[in-house]
Amino acid sequence: MKNVRKLIFCAIVISVIGAIVGSAAGALPSNIVVTPSSPTPLSTISISVTYSGVTPSQVRVTVEECNGDTGICYPDIQNVSMSLVSTGTYKTNMTLKHSDATYITCEVLVKTDGVWTSYEKKNVTLSENTNGGNGDDGNTIPGFEVMLFVAAVCVSLILVGRKRVK
Repeated sequence: MKNVRKLIFCAIVISVIGAIVGSAAGALPSNIVVTPSSPTPLSTISISVTYSGVTPSQVRVTVEECNGDTGICYPDIQNVSMSLVSTGTYKTNMTLKHSDATYITCEVLVKTDGVWTSYEKKNVTLSENTNGGNGDDGNTIPGFEVMLFVAAVCVSLILVGRKRVK
């Protein structure tokens, strides 16, 4: 009988925690949209986010530019205030600063009841295509990775065949 009470108490506690977490999740920013979806370095981008729940006193977005080839993220992170454009939708525009950046990381910060809350970051890959073409800058051999895949499959078949012969 004592174990049954403990089990019921645990079930109630878990249910209450689940209800609290579920209601808090409904107030998270969603639909973080970067326009254009694949911007170029040094371009002007527009970031919008939909937020439901308690009306925040402020919404900000930080944008960190990084170069994936060198592994460097630049220290001058932009922290920009977002404006309310319609019910629950916040938007801002900003210009990227680094010509050799390959991706950006956007993070939404929301201030409610005097407390800043940070939400999941979104990475956006920057496009290298600045001439309006098909994105081929002439520095790579198209389909070369397919040749490596075919070679790996052939080597695997040879090794499997040798094991069966023995």
